[in-house]
Formats: sequence, structure tokens, C-alpha cells
Amino acid sequence: MKNKSVYSQLRIILVLVFFTISAHIQISRAQVVDQLLAVVGNQIITSRDLRQAVQLEYGQQQFSHLSQEAQNKAKQKQLHKLVDDLLLAHLARKKGIKVTAKEIELTIKRVKKQNKMKDEEELKEALEHQGMSLESYRIKLTRDILRTKLINQEIKPHIIITNAEILNYAQENDLFPKNEVQITLAQILLPKTTTKDEKDKLKETVAEIKKRLKKGESFASLAREFSTGPAAGSGGKLGNFKKGQLLPEIESVALGKLPVNQMSKLIHTRFGNHLIMVLQRNDPKSGQTMESLTPEVETRIKNALFTDTVKHEVAQMLAKLRQEVPVKYKN
Repeated sequence: MKNKSVYSQLRIILVLVFFTISAHIQISRAQVVDQLLAVVGNQIITSRDLRQAVQLEYGQQQFSHLSQEAQNKAKQKQLHKLVDDLLLAHLARKKGIKVTAKEIELTIKRVKKQNKMKDEEELKEALEHQGMSLESYRIKLTRDILRTKLINQEIKPHIIITNAEILNYAQENDLFPKNEVQITLAQILLPKTTTKDEKDKLKETVAEIKKRLKKGESFASLAREFSTGPAAGSGGKLGNFKKGQLLPEIESVALGKLPVNQMSKLIHTRFGNHLIMVLQRNDPKSGQTMESLTPEVETRIKNALFTDTVKHEVAQMLAKLRQEVPVKYKN
């Protein structure tokens, strides 16, 4: 009986030791899985958060093909981004910015539609491949939406892109037309003349146009009244031209010394008699203007400058937040 009692006690001790060792192993594993990396105010960032962020950004397969140095840099970049997101979320909440459950659901619905997912189970499966639960994904979406709302409310409305900034950007990035004079041209086309009466009438018409132009009438209104060309209805405006795109007789005057907004002398061509006016001139040798840029290029520049300004303002905002909210990285 005594031996049996001793055996029972020994067995109990062994079981306790086993569970103690198992618990220690589980705790060690949990520490590896969920190691604390940073504390932002009263919120934490763990190794699991970082793993999820890296996998969402790069994908497991793409990340595994990076060199060790590139992987370390990618992790550092994502860790700093996680810290930034928490800082911006802190400021957003401080300013009363909120994210509703409906906004989260609409975002998830849009994600499923973009990725052609039939239901939530497909989304959960895709997230699991990234090491993320649906609940973790909702938290990430909340931070992303808070960041967007904060930028839309506090930064974007105050950004003004000036013409000087656009011109400087175009100059620095070589976006102006390449060393070619370009003009915007308008004309009053008058009929060809053969007889003396026709020539006399032409002289009278030109004299009247000059007289009325001198009195302050616009070239466009006179073109609508006197021009026989197809552009008469649009005030004689023909469009933009560069060397080689006009009749030689007109080009020599238009691209020559004719001042902007001054009517030319009468020009004779096989198509008739022309009075022309250069509405705008872009001469790279004499400096570039806003009119030199095409609408597409101007829009592209504005978008680039706007994006750069937003990034700069966000960086300034984060620098200020780091002074207000304690951020501690754990080694």
C-alpha cells in the first residue's frame, strides 16, 4: 500500500511537471508569435501586427523572394507606417472624427466586389492566407478610413497650387514643348478678287475692319461678321499651330514678327485674302507661360503637386504628433 501511495504521488508530480513545462512552452511560443514591438500612447504594436502588414503589402511569396536586407527594410518601413497610422487615428479621434459600422461594411462590400468574391467566407479565407482575421481586417480598415477622413478634413481643403508652382514644376521636369514656337491663330478670310470692282470692294472692307478694330471692337466679332471661312462662327479662331502646319504665306507672318493681338496686313493665298491675328505665342527662347502647357499636362502637374503637398503636410502633422504622443520601440 505504501509503494502504491508513493507511486500515485510520483505520478501526480510528473503530471504537474508536464503541465508546467507545456505551459512554459506555450508562453514562449506566444511570446515569439506576439512579441511587443512598439507602444504608441496607450496602444501597442506586436510582431503579429507587423507580419500582417508586411503580408498585405507584399504578399507572402513576393516577400520570401526578397533578400534578407530587403526584408529587414520592408519590416522597418511597415512598422513605422503602423506607428503613423496609430498617431493619425489618435488625432482623428481627438478632432471628433469617427468611422461608423456602415462605412466599414460598405468598404468590405466594395473590396469583395473588386476581387470578385461571392461572400464573406471567401474574404475570410483570403485574409487567413495573409495571417489576418476578419476582425483584425476591420480594425485596419477603421484606421485607414480615419486617416483618409483626417487628411480630407484637415489638409486637402487648405492646399492651393499656384501658377508659379506649376511653371516651376514644368521647367524642372522638362514638360514644355521642345524648342518650338507655337501660336494660337485667328483669321478673317475674305473672298479672292479678280476684277477691279472686287478689288476695290476688298479695300473698302479691309479699311472698315481696321477702323472698327481701332475703335475697340474685337477681332472675334469682326470675324463673325466679315469672314467667309468655316471658323467665322467661333470668332475666326483656327487653333494652335507650329512651324510647318500653315500656308507658307501665312506662316512667315504668324511665326515672324507679328505682335500678339495685333492684326496683320492683308495676306494673299490661293484660298483667298487673309487678315490674321496671333492670340497667344509660346516661344521657348523668350520664356514659358501657362498657355504653353496642354490641359492634360497642366492637370498632371497639378495632381503631382497636390500629392506631394499632402505628403509633406502629413509628415509635418506626424512630426508634431510625435512630440505630443509618446512612441517607444522595443528591442
